[in-house]
Amino acid sequence: MNKVLISVLGSDQPGIMAVIADVINQRNGNIENLSQTLLNSVFGALLLVDVPHEEVAEELQTALENACNNMGLFIRVHPWNEKASDWYQNKPEVQPYIVTVIGPDRQGIVAEVAGQLFKHGVNITNMQAIFKGGKNPMDNLMVFEIDVPKATIMNDLRDALAEISERLDLEVSVQHRKIFDSVSNILN
Repeated sequence: MNKVLISVLGSDQPGIMAVIADVINQRNGNIENLSQTLLNSVFGALLLVDVPHEEVAEELQTALENACNNMGLFIRVHPWNEKASDWYQNKPEVQPYIVTVIGPDRQGIVAEVAGQLFKHGVNITNMQAIFKGGKNPMDNLMVFEIDVPKATIMNDLRDALAEISERLDLEVSVQHRKIFDSVSNILN
């Protein structure tokens, strides 16, 4: 089998994944991994798919576009080389953490936090941001799921995020994933 990476973007509506999955199935492909999300009314999905050797990425893209022609979607199919990046192949031992950021909406928050995480060798594995605007801090929330190398000095990382917190009038919290999950379970 060959692998392809499929991206699907467009206005949310029922049936998107049903049509995409049906076309892949009809062409003897197998969805190996899938991530789908909604941003307000925008649908987004990434699929890693095993396809037969004779499948051509451009032909699969055309088949998907034809099947979804009345849905107004942007679909791209790329051949996928499974060779992981050098960083991923030599990935350090890591621990999972959660960073939450709450505060007034302003330009550059994502860049500031992501930049500091990068400077400390931290990999963002998942991120969600909800910005409703305005000054009510509870209307603006970001959650970063991160992998922190065990060699990272957590006090240095926390100090760097605290500096951003103070300068931008934000509330920033850094918790080990196990603690975050435990607290979340207690509160529910």
